[in-house]
Amino acid sequence: MHTWETIAQIFGIIALAANVMSFHFKKYRQIVTFQMLSSVFFTVHFVLLYVSGRTDALTAGVLNGLSLFRNGLLLFTEKKRTQPATALIAGCFSAAVICIGIITWNSWLSVLFIISMVLVTVSMSVRKPNTLRILSMIAAPFAFLYDILIGSIGGSVNEAISFLSVLIAFVKNRKNEAPETEEPSP
Repeated sequence: MHTWETIAQIFGIIALAANVMSFHFKKYRQIVTFQMLSSVFFTVHFVLLYVSGRTDALTAGVLNGLSLFRNGLLLFTEKKRTQPATALIAGCFSAAVICIGIITWNSWLSVLFIISMVLVTVSMSVRKPNTLRILSMIAAPFAFLYDILIGSIGGSVNEAISFLSVLIAFVKNRKNEAPETEEPSP
């Protein structure tokens, strides 16, 4: 294994740990904060995979960097944001994901990651933690297939474990969330 690829896989495992931990928090702010930390490490992971010769990893590297800004904006505006503003943010970032995905396009594999990132973008704009978890579970198989096909060990394991982790957190926390009300701000 090339040195850059080895270092990339280490960053992927660190990102995996932050991502799995994120879904076990009960509050929106905690989930989003750990998602941001995961995005930083996954950005480095995929960029290093790209540097090591896996050209299809560029899309995931750039889109994970974009997700850091998306999550930061959602977190920063959480208490003042209205639902229409949240929908606008999700729409703008989803459009940005598609545009950046096209710009960084190397093969059809990019489509898998673009779909996953659009679903995750929508999930991160939802204030109900269990709805966020459900959308994350839907996004995971697309990213999992992408990660397997580009050789991302950390990403592949992340998606498999994250899916199970989110499922467990969903079951564990579903009784703690009112069916039609949003979580009150901390």
